[in-house]
Amino acid sequence: MAGLAAPAMAVHSDSPPEGGFGEAGDATITVPINDSAAGGTYYQPFERAYAGETEDGTPVYVYVPVGTFDTATVEGVHSLDPAFDHDETDEFVPCADNSADDYVLTQDQVDYIGDALTDQILAVNEEHLGELGAAASGSDALVTLVYNVQDDSYYDCTVTSYTAGYFAPEYLSAESLGMNVMVLDAFDWANRVGEDPSAETWTDGDPSNDRPELYEGVVAHELEHMLMNYSDAGELSWVDEGLADMAAFLNGYDMTGSHLTYQQVFHRETSLTRWGGGLENYGASFSYFLYLWEQAGGNGDGSLAPDLEYDGTAGDLLIHLIFKEQADGMDGVQNAIDAYNVETGANLRSAEELFKDWAVAMKLDDEDSELWNLENFDLGPASGGWTIDLANDVFWDDRGSYRGAQPDAKWDRLKNRPGTTALPFGVSYETFRNPGPQVSLEFDGEATTTIEDHSGDEQHWWAGYESQADHVLGLDTAVTGGETVTFWNWHFIEEGWDYGFVEALVDGEWVSVPVTDVATGDVVSSDDDPHGNNTEGNGITGTSGGEYFVDEPVYVEYEVTVPDGATDLRFRYSTDAAYLDTGWFIDEVSVDGEPATVTPEVDPVSDEPDWVLIKGEQVNQWVVQVVSTCDLTPGVDTAGEITDDAGNVVYRFEGDADGDITTGVLDTRCANGNAADFFVVVSNLATGELAVLDADYDFDVVNLGAKGRR
Repeated sequence: MAGLAAPAMAVHSDSPPEGGFGEAGDATITVPINDSAAGGTYYQPFERAYAGETEDGTPVYVYVPVGTFDTATVEGVHSLDPAFDHDETDEFVPCADNSADDYVLTQDQVDYIGDALTDQILAVNEEHLGELGAAASGSDALVTLVYNVQDDSYYDCTVTSYTAGYFAPEYLSAESLGMNVMVLDAFDWANRVGEDPSAETWTDGDPSNDRPELYEGVVAHELEHMLMNYSDAGELSWVDEGLADMAAFLNGYDMTGSHLTYQQVFHRETSLTRWGGGLENYGASFSYFLYLWEQAGGNGDGSLAPDLEYDGTAGDLLIHLIFKEQADGMDGVQNAIDAYNVETGANLRSAEELFKDWAVAMKLDDEDSELWNLENFDLGPASGGWTIDLANDVFWDDRGSYRGAQPDAKWDRLKNRPGTTALPFGVSYETFRNPGPQVSLEFDGEATTTIEDHSGDEQHWWAGYESQADHVLGLDTAVTGGETVTFWNWHFIEEGWDYGFVEALVDGEWVSVPVTDVATGDVVSSDDDPHGNNTEGNGITGTSGGEYFVDEPVYVEYEVTVPDGATDLRFRYSTDAAYLDTGWFIDEVSVDGEPATVTPEVDPVSDEPDWVLIKGEQVNQWVVQVVSTCDLTPGVDTAGEITDDAGNVVYRFEGDADGDITTGVLDTRCANGNAADFFVVVSNLATGELAVLDADYDFDVVNLGAKGRR
């Protein structure tokens, strides 16, 4: 029996290479890979599979795990074979159902992606958004890594979605690769690369599996994150992710599918402005920015289809200004709209008014309406098969859909009424058919939502809500070592990804110290470092006084012992580049039982303090919109009534200072019939010191009878 020689493969290592990671353009480089599901970091050799250069001279490289092209199968290729387990000692075992055949890469595929990036995507992204900078090494080369990303689906066979790509800011740093790096997953390139995968050399012969240009879209998306990191690294995820999907759209790639589908199905569970990381969040933020682009005129020539050209006006200009704006979140969007109106002389509506119209458009999507329509998408079968109506009726078992009159007794016990908790900048849609000849809607929402301080003086220190930041609160009281520092704190910190640290200055270096719960004596800080964000150790993460995402955070007293030789102490809140929870509050700091004072550091760029002393109050701005295809207030010029050119009528009611709304008489006889209806949109446009909290409301339908009275 003749033996077959195994291909030369480079195995991973648990330790970084002694000779360094290499440089962009080298034949091989070694990459530190973080396992986002199982945790831990390992070091994988990659080989250069593509080298190109853009028109303006930017080098472009694509790397794959060493051994990728040495065999017809990927079995045994580290970081590509789905059976590869970089840590066989932990509890995580790769899913046995994942087939190695689905991860085979070809040189033709890699060349196709490399050429798309070199010839189009980088130029389109830079022109519409911002420029690529140089990493810590000084090189502006653009590196794409392709491997089998270890995510939840890597280990759990029941998980049907996967991480198609990502950008990791740490690769830019001198402590890591010092390169401009983004990552693509290796799954199913045979069906997901090319305008028509079935017409390419790599086709699997089954056109029904095709998802054309999926990875080209991922490249454009992840590249936006890299550009944003150079432009405004602290930008909130909902803006960054929405603009990343816009980058794929502006490159002409099809953006129908999972993001919009999930938004339609999970609309009520989705906040536009509080990033949750689900596909529905991508759908909400992308569709919001697409709506803004269309409402501003799309391309400069007046068309509403992407043309790959930056026109410097209309929607192209607005998206460019939003990307460049240094203020974050909705404030930044509003600043960009203001700048757009000044520059163009336009009168584009405010960010909040556009949100209200977007909320109507995402359900109504009337192709004949210039106001409440997404021109580029026909929500429904053409965008994944689901609509909000279908989702409420089928997926959510007739949720929020009512037929006939709704007297109090019936209304109060309806099982299909959705909950009455609103997410910030979220939407809840409820549909009424034949509710009675005349009705009124009565709404009572929480006027404010507050995270109460511990001391009772209505102010406490908050570390803010900013991605990819280190916010420092310094202790003013002198320490020399041995003192006990206690502080009351409330924290809801993304578990395992973001951390709070108590640090002491010892021999000129800041070192983290263990933190203990005063009441229980338990150490609440941890040295666990699943994702490389707790290298210092002694990190505080998760929920104070309870289990993360199970219990509500509460104020708990913690303490630390100042190490010998320390000359200073501080509190530091460190966040990564993605999801944020509410964060970290601190109150009543003491040193050896005596009240102490603290002072936040000031950001040298923004000139703003890192921590802020606030009451912790969110002001709830309630909006109830009633949408009909006929006039529900005939003969009356109703405040907040808006009509379009397609016969749609929207009644926009704003909550008063107490959060109350009464619509007055709505004559619904014109909306009666088997197919006729009107729907209600409930939203909370939260503002104030905090704008990320849920808020409760009560909502009633009052049947006034034929003569306008109950």
